[in-house]
Amino acid sequence: IGIYAVAAILMLATVVIGDTEQPLANAIPTVQITDVVGRTVEIPANVTCVASLAGQGYDKFIILNQIDKVSEMHPVTCPWAFKVAPQLKDIPIVASENDPNIEDLLSKNVQVVFSMYFRKGVDKMTDAGIPVVVPQFAADNDNSGLPQNESEFEDLVKQEMMLYGRVLGPEAEKNADDWCEYFDQLVKHVKSRTQGLNSSQRPTVFWGKGPDPQITHTKNSYPQWFVEIAGGDYAAENVTGAGVQTISIEQIIKWNPDFIFLGRVNNTSIVMDDPKWKNIKAVQNRNVYLSPAGVSWWDYGSEGVLFMEFVAKTIHPELFQDLDMIKEIKKYYSKFYRYDLTDEEANRILKHLPPAN
Repeated sequence: IGIYAVAAILMLATVVIGDTEQPLANAIPTVQITDVVGRTVEIPANVTCVASLAGQGYDKFIILNQIDKVSEMHPVTCPWAFKVAPQLKDIPIVASENDPNIEDLLSKNVQVVFSMYFRKGVDKMTDAGIPVVVPQFAADNDNSGLPQNESEFEDLVKQEMMLYGRVLGPEAEKNADDWCEYFDQLVKHVKSRTQGLNSSQRPTVFWGKGPDPQITHTKNSYPQWFVEIAGGDYAAENVTGAGVQTISIEQIIKWNPDFIFLGRVNNTSIVMDDPKWKNIKAVQNRNVYLSPAGVSWWDYGSEGVLFMEFVAKTIHPELFQDLDMIKEIKKYYSKFYRYDLTDEEANRILKHLPPAN
């Protein structure tokens, strides 16, 4: 077991064998898991059936090679997910992540539910006796629990992956550990070239989450930390409030970002061809880019580590001349999704295009 798996076992799990008042033959081994919001949850030691209500949780099941344990899941919105893991098409979609169908979960003998921290839904499932593990904060919370610096962010990203691994068993835990080591290596490599940059060398970056380009993730969000590790100055770094906010065009003009990255949209024309954006530096210099989209969106999915590289390459080309994003994408997909992309397929992902067929 790798170092992250060991840490997760020591920090997050305690084995409890059954109820002392029951005969040993009827005892069910359980473990106690502490999730990312600090909740202690008792779950079966051998989990074989889960439901995934957490946004982009499905990419973790692909990485951890545990898709067969998923009985139902949050809707998948990225077509590359079905290309890489066609079996996802056969998994039922949950009707509501905030108001889950308890009878349905019970009828499928779901042992654990992964859910965002939508309190109504979490409380409803918990009251019904269904263990709920929260791997990531949700947009209905304030950002007080989010990482306050790069180090805390890096730890949180790895904790999320290891949490899935710890719940899903030894194979998943080993795969999660491998991913965390890869994440550390890439972060260390990018930081080795960007950490010494002073404020004047860090271009201002605006992240438009979409579908409205004025919507952005707020202070201490994943996109902020990926941008800052990549050597950028995140425009919305002081915008507080839950999850995402719509920023006035006046404020964006005041920030006057050097670069704009657009997430869950299909073209840059919504900014480039809109007159109200025309005086912004990024538009004038044609530094408006679509964020790549693969198995998951690159802002909060596991491929965020590739987003970090993509931003670094884009805003500091002189520092990352040797970084080949096509090779990086192919390596990631082969190593973690067990899918060998062609150069053409990797290029389509880089350009935010769906599979050709």
